[in-house]
Amino acid sequence: MVASSTIGSSEWAQPRPLDAIPAAAWAPGRADAWWTLALPLAILIPVVAIHYLAHEFYLAHVLPEGFGFLELTQFILAAAASLLCFLALRFEVVKASRLLWLMVLLFALAALYIAGEEHSWGQHFFNWNTPAYWSEINRQQETNLHNTSAWFNQRPKLVFDAAMFVGGLVIPFIQLWTGPFRQPLLALFTPSLAIAPAAIIALVFKGVDDLGKGVLDDRLFTRPSEVVETFQYLYMFFYVIVLRRRLAALDQAGVKHVGLQSQGRAS
Repeated sequence: MVASSTIGSSEWAQPRPLDAIPAAAWAPGRADAWWTLALPLAILIPVVAIHYLAHEFYLAHVLPEGFGFLELTQFILAAAASLLCFLALRFEVVKASRLLWLMVLLFALAALYIAGEEHSWGQHFFNWNTPAYWSEINRQQETNLHNTSAWFNQRPKLVFDAAMFVGGLVIPFIQLWTGPFRQPLLALFTPSLAIAPAAIIALVFKGVDDLGKGVLDDRLFTRPSEVVETFQYLYMFFYVIVLRRRLAALDQAGVKHVGLQSQGRAS
């Protein structure tokens, strides 16, 4: 069985050499619902319940920077995604495809940046003092970049939001009718709709965050941006898991190269 939306239909089949990837490796199925659907809900429901039923506990243990549940979860998810990407660089198909190798490396470095920034590159763990010169340019006096300029904070977040919404939801949804990209590299990096629940939750809380800033302040939900980031990074982690499954399947099938042009594969 190959990776396609309608098995046996050439319109829906993945372009070569991606047709070497089994359907089970291409996208999460029912057996994966425990992490694609149940895990996001297992995080969401307690967070919302604690926020409204035990708000003081939420402020003391869920929300705080550094070792609050949300920020620690964000660090773990981003660090895990980075590690999986760095490990994926060892696949033969990745090493033999320069553009693919560069893209996976970019993902690894981006996730590493997120993990490092979330815990100020170790400051929250080891409690070192921020140098005086850095305290003057960092609005929270921490050893990170995202509190020094919008170019290290708001701008990357806008890119992340757009990539998750357009690349993670809009394009895969449209492909239910149009079929996958015919360019192998683009198809390989297209997310599966099976991991959409995490992205949808992030977008809902993004709306809550935007509404709160203009209308309700924190009365609707306290700092929903932290929930947004948690589910964005959960989505990123899920995406990397799916991508790594696809790369492992290509490696196992003996595929030597994945580029923008559809081609045969080595057996």
